[in-house]
Amino acid sequence: MRKILTLVLAAGLFAALPPTHSQSPRSARGLEAGIRESIEAVRPLPRAAVSPKQPTCVGQTISCGQTITSTITTTDCATAPPPIYFDVFFFQGNAGQTITATMSSNDFDSFLILFSPEPNVDIVAEDDNSGGGLTARLVHTLDETSDSWSLTPTPLEENVTGTYTLTLQCSGGGPPPPPPPPDCPTGFFSDPSYPDFCFDVAITPSGQAPIDGTREADCIEDTVCVSGALAGRSEVFLRILGPRPNGFLWPTITRFTPSRVDIVQRSSGDSQSYTLPAVPAASDDLSGLQDRMGFLP
Repeated sequence: MRKILTLVLAAGLFAALPPTHSQSPRSARGLEAGIRESIEAVRPLPRAAVSPKQPTCVGQTISCGQTITSTITTTDCATAPPPIYFDVFFFQGNAGQTITATMSSNDFDSFLILFSPEPNVDIVAEDDNSGGGLTARLVHTLDETSDSWSLTPTPLEENVTGTYTLTLQCSGGGPPPPPPPPDCPTGFFSDPSYPDFCFDVAITPSGQAPIDGTREADCIEDTVCVSGALAGRSEVFLRILGPRPNGFLWPTITRFTPSRVDIVQRSSGDSQSYTLPAVPAASDDLSGLQDRMGFLP
């Protein structure tokens, strides 16, 4: 038998809600979702202008393979009052690359938004709780190469602050990087996908002044032979492996005698210093080490 439900409404505005206590996923695309749209003309609600283009918003940077712990505060980017606070992290992304961004917090329900690069700066993906519990996890394949892709972590709730963790992982895709710049004659990288990884090497023998290293043409495959004290005499053997699963490039260094080896990545200015240990006189081994968190590509 078909049942008919009749509602008698007195003066005013009413809404029939389904008998459920579940909460629909939140969305930055429209805070007036569902039934709120039906009353927008009567009582307009402010739309959350969560955007990296907000005039007073200062962005930060994050790299593939990096995890950052930060805090949403009342001095961060914010929408019009009543404020929704948020942060902005710019990153380099390549066309065809798949990113996985994860945001978690013990202080609030995490919400994560991915914006396209300039000039459009549109929302291209967003996530509330795909990471399980109150953790946001956003997976998206990028459609263009740019250093102005941006992630916006936020509680997406008015006047909420607190600490959170943001992780960015990247895999696959992307056009080949540009060739090494002409001012980088010693540029070398063991993976041909990164021909512009460019660095300088300095060798500091025990008790002596630093010596600028020179790359020797005659060397074994996928290895840079660096001379220091005497031209043509290789003293340091260097390989850069990666990016490895943790997102870092791993320098592997071998040296005939104990010394300090300094490596400077020219493109970023990042530098690392390595002191190679002494080898017992009776040993045939060379002094060497590997750094599993050396450089970010």
